Amino acid sequence: MIKAGAKRLLRHLGYEIHRIDAPVPSTSGLKNHHSQSDPTLIAPIWPLPRLSRFSDEEIRATFSRYDLWHYAYEFEGGLSFPARHRNAGLLEEDPMRALQRFSHLMPDLIESQEGTLKGKRVLDMACNSGFWSFQCALLGAEVLGFDVRPELIEQANLIKSVTGIKNAEFRVLDFWEMSPQTLGGKFDVVLNLGILYHLPKPLEVLERTQSIARKTILLDTVVLPSESALIKLTWEEPLDIRCANTTGVVAIPSKSSIELLLRHLRFKHWFEIPIRTRDMPKDYLNGNRASWLIEI
Repeated sequence: MIKAGAKRLLRHLGYEIHRIDAPVPSTSGLKNHHSQSDPTLIAPIWPLPRLSRFSDEEIRATFSRYDLWHYAYEFEGGLSFPARHRNAGLLEEDPMRALQRFSHLMPDLIESQEGTLKGKRVLDMACNSGFWSFQCALLGAEVLGFDVRPELIEQANLIKSVTGIKNAEFRVLDFWEMSPQTLGGKFDVVLNLGILYHLPKPLEVLERTQSIARKTILLDTVVLPSESALIKLTWEEPLDIRCANTTGVVAIPSKSSIELLLRHLRFKHWFEIPIRTRDMPKDYLNGNRASWLIEI
């Protein structure tokens, strides 16, 4: 009875259940130079710069207007703010987590852009309060970030005003409204960081991401720890700012299923970014999260 109900739900969402073996990795999906040497390490720009016209008291007052913050922030002069979340059951946000993820993700991304983001047009999907947008902007990119929650775009614009960063723009936009038409064309780099597993249809998410990218996609997602090509459906409610925006089913893919989806969409090249250090968040080390660099 439970199995039949699950099959009906999957068909309603556009899926069929089949038992398949995990795909054999193919070197055609890998960039050869990554198998030869590690990319040059790149440090995050941290603490963030700060305009002198804002006092500590003014910045504290503006940050205190918001009960929840997904990222921890630190500004020049020693002023810092912790992440704050409503749901204690979620993974605790270590102040170093975002910086560890930067050191994991950005070297390969920047190497793929001939060593620099200067002059590149970058899209930060589901940007939250803008951590990744600001790092890319400080590295010289022209950045557009969007999120469906207006309060998160307010937070991003608050940090933008404190830092004085000019080459980052933020908009309120639902992921399913994203298109070259709504965003003014395609982007050299698209950041799909932490959104795939908050949506119900991973193939459509990757297909829509592909449609907005001119050259490169950086994908970072929770994964189902399984060797098989599986997608787990689970229920999520908007209990916190890092949960799905609406109540409903979300899909968590395994690594093998992501490889199949990328193959199905006929991307030119892709590779999973390897874990090169133990100085990483636990979910990466225990196989519950993974990252890919994808070429269109």
